[in-house]
This record gives sequence, C-alpha cells and structure tokens, in this order.
Amino acid sequence: MNLDDMFTVTSLTAAVNKLPAMPGKLGAMGLFAEKGITTTTVTIDQKDGRLVLVPNTSRSDDPSYVKSDRRTRRTFEAAHLPLKGQILPGELQNIAAFGADGSVLQSQAQVINDKLLGLKNSVEATREWQRVGAMRGKILDADGSVLYDLFDEFGVPKKSISIAFGTAGTDVRKACLDARRSSESKLGGVMVTGYRAFCDAAYFDALTGHATVKAAYAGYQEAQDRLGGDMRSGFTFGGIEFVEYEVTVSGQRFIPQGVAQVFPVGTGVFVMSNSPANYNETTNTLGQPYYSKSQERNLGKGWDIEVQANPLALCLYPEALVELTIA
Repeated sequence: MNLDDMFTVTSLTAAVNKLPAMPGKLGAMGLFAEKGITTTTVTIDQKDGRLVLVPNTSRSDDPSYVKSDRRTRRTFEAAHLPLKGQILPGELQNIAAFGADGSVLQSQAQVINDKLLGLKNSVEATREWQRVGAMRGKILDADGSVLYDLFDEFGVPKKSISIAFGTAGTDVRKACLDARRSSESKLGGVMVTGYRAFCDAAYFDALTGHATVKAAYAGYQEAQDRLGGDMRSGFTFGGIEFVEYEVTVSGQRFIPQGVAQVFPVGTGVFVMSNSPANYNETTNTLGQPYYSKSQERNLGKGWDIEVQANPLALCLYPEALVELTIA
C-alpha cells in the first residue's frame, strides 16, 4: 500500500465509515431503522391512513396489483450533504508514528483519518438534525427552512398540548397521559416499547419544578442527589420518559425553547435511508452512511478531500407525534 492508495474512493469511504460518529441522542438510541438504497429518492405509499415504504422494482418485472382501495403515493428526495477540506504536503512530510522510527505510512494514515473525522462530525451533526426533524414532523434545512412538512405531505393534523406549569393545580400527569393516549390511538398494531420526550432546558425545568412532579419524585431526586446522578438524562412521568436535549449547532436549536416532543419508541416508526454518493464509481450502488473522495490539487500541491452523506430521515406515523408546550 502506498500514499496514493489511501486517497481512492474505496479506501477513503471505508475509512470514514469506520471512524466513530459524533454522539447524538437519537442516533445513539438506534431509533431509526437505517438502510442503504440504490436510488436518490424514497417512495412512500399512504394506504388506509398508513405509510408504507415501496420497494424498488425492476423495470422488466410486472407491477404489483393495485386494489380498488384509495392509495396515495409520494416521493421524497434524499438530502445531499457534502463537505470539503484539504490535506497539504507539509502535513504528511517528515512524520513518524509516536515511539517508532519508521512507520511513516501509518502516521500519514492517521493524518488523513483526523481530517476525515473533522469533516464527518459536521456531516453527522446534520444527519442528527434530520433525525430530530423527522421526530418533530418537519425535515429542516441547515438554515431552518422547511424541506418536508410531514403533516402537510400526508394530510394529517399536528397534535399539540399546552400545559400550564405556572398553575399549582394543573394535572401534569393527566396531560402526559393524554399525549401518550393520542399517540397510541394513531399507531394501530405497531409494536411500541415506550414513549420518550426530548425537551429543552426551559421545559425540563418547568416540568420538574411543578409541585405535582416534585411531590411524586421527591424520594427519587434525593436518591439521585446522593448518588451524584442527573435527572436531565431521563426520568419517567405520566408514562413518558423525559430527556433534556439542549443542543444548538450553527445557530439552530435542535429542540425549540419551551417545547417537549413526544414520540413512540418502537420498530417501523422511523427510517433513515442512505442514497449513493454522486460519484461515477457509486452510481446505482447500495448507499452507505458516509462517502469520501479526494482529488489532487493543481501542480500536485496536496489533495482536496470531501466527505458526504445522502440521508433521508422519515417518520412513517407523523400523526403519532405529540408536541408539548408551556402554556
């Protein structure tokens, strides 16, 4: 293996997919069923109020039989998320592995991996941004503009419940149960293992500061304090596990201020499709989560290097999402 071999599409893509992804709560949960596709679009069937992924069919095969019941089909295009950096000759020159006297190639590979990791972290943050959008029912671009409003796309209403935390007599537990019941009623026979709500710091403080919540969890809080625990990592109230998710990237808040987003945890609710990169070598191949490619710079002065992802995050049951707000 030589230095040029490290800059091929195959080598760089394999390397960038092996590197650890930047932590993200939704990504770490494994909530989204992730798979590669060979196209740049995903088609969704809406049949009897249910959303179903439509498999790609060979053009030589007969189409599947369509019954007389009403069916709506929509096509979504995967996002294209490229990010470019550069590696200069000086970064690869006169280096050797720490504590070794000759493994220059190993150290050059480490320099390349460090560059890839920096680019990958930004791309992964954007993939998490897409997951959060699907979890909230609106897929947003980096500037906050709406790419897909899933409620509008599928003609289902958005459910929102306001809770008056400033009133001591508010039945917070009943409001949480109502949110869960509303979601359960929209899921039909989908197997769900539980419900979670990602909320910002303001909502978390308002929830945990309400008299009824404090009374219910006084003993639990005391135990957590003794053990040095942190309730923001998640606690269950009214059948919903609340998790504080206070993240801002490039000026965009992942969870709006004063909001808790309730979503079901289970299989078949959220999907993440990965389309192929727009390289000659990857046309019509099965999509990978990340790709990387390089190009030698003018006069051989280093390499331009790119990391890209082509994801599409979707919630197949947007009507089961419930937004909680502070009244």
